[in-house]
Amino acid sequence: MPPKHYMFASLLVILALTSSACGTSASTNNEAVIATAVALTVQAERTLAAQATPLPSPTNLPPILASALAVPTKLPPTPPPTGAAGKFCTASASLVGETVPDGTIFSPGAIFTKVWRIKNTGTCAWDATWKIVFYDGDLLGGAYVYNFPQPAQPGETVEVPIVFTAPTQDGTYTGRWKLQSPWGTPFGVGDYDSPFWVKIVVGSMTPGKGTETVFGVTSVTYDVTRRCTTANTFYDITAYITTNGPLTVVFTTEQSDGHREGNNTLKFTQAGTRSFTWTWSQHIGSSTSTRWARIVVTSPVYQEFDKVTLPPLCW
Repeated sequence: MPPKHYMFASLLVILALTSSACGTSASTNNEAVIATAVALTVQAERTLAAQATPLPSPTNLPPILASALAVPTKLPPTPPPTGAAGKFCTASASLVGETVPDGTIFSPGAIFTKVWRIKNTGTCAWDATWKIVFYDGDLLGGAYVYNFPQPAQPGETVEVPIVFTAPTQDGTYTGRWKLQSPWGTPFGVGDYDSPFWVKIVVGSMTPGKGTETVFGVTSVTYDVTRRCTTANTFYDITAYITTNGPLTVVFTTEQSDGHREGNNTLKFTQAGTRSFTWTWSQHIGSSTSTRWARIVVTSPVYQEFDKVTLPPLCW
C-alpha cells in the first residue's frame, strides 16, 4: 500500500479507537465504528488506484513506440573534430611570393590576374571550406568572397589567384585581402596577421591621351650571404629590382668603402622583379666598422634606394 494510503487508514482507525475509549457500554457501537473505518479505507484505496495512471511499459507497446521510449544504457562516442571543421587547430599563413608587383601600370579597364603564393604555417588542413575574403580598399571588379582554390596541408605553399579589372579612371588603387577559417575567423599573413594586397596604377600608355604614366623602378630589396675563408670575408649581395612596366633599368652599385660600379643594365619586358648580384671581399685585418651597400638607379629616372647593412667580418 502506498504511504498516503497508510496515513489515511491510520487516521480513520485512530478516530475509531478514540471514540471507543469513551466507555465500555458502547462496545457494540465501537465495533460498528471500526468496521466503518475499515470500509472507508478500502474505498479510499480503490479511488486512489482508479485516479493513478501507470506509465506505459515498452514491452506492451508497438515496436516503433517502444524503441522511442527506450533509454539507451550507453551513449555512442562523439567523433573528434577535424582541423577543417573544429577550432582545435591553429590558423596562420605567410606570404612567400606574388605576381603583379606593387605599382604596376595598367590601361583603364584592363583585366589582369594577381597571384599570391601563400604558405600554410598553422596546424589546420586547408580545403574548400576555407575562404579568401575582401578586407578593405578597392575591390577592382573582384568578388567579396572566394573559396580556397586547392587543399593545403600544414607546411605546404599554394597559389591564390584572383582576376581583377583596372578602373576606368586614372589613379592609384589598392585592395587588401585576408583568409577566413570555416568557423568564420579572418586571418592574414606574417607575425602581425597583415592583409595581403594588390596595388596598381591606372594611366594612359599613349602620349597625349589622358594622364601619361611613366614606367619606372618601384622597389629594391636585398639578400646578403657571407662566406668565410682563412684570409678573407666575402659578401655576395643580391639586389631585387622591381618595375611597374616594360623598360630598361640602368643602375650603379655603391659600397661604404667608396667603391662604385656603374652602367649595370636590366631589361624588363613587363612589370616584374629581376635580380642582380655582386661580390665584395674584405681581407683579414680590415677595419671592423659597419659596412653597407646599395643600388642607385640612373635611368629612366634617377632614384636612390635604401642601404643594406652587411654582417660583421668572419673574425
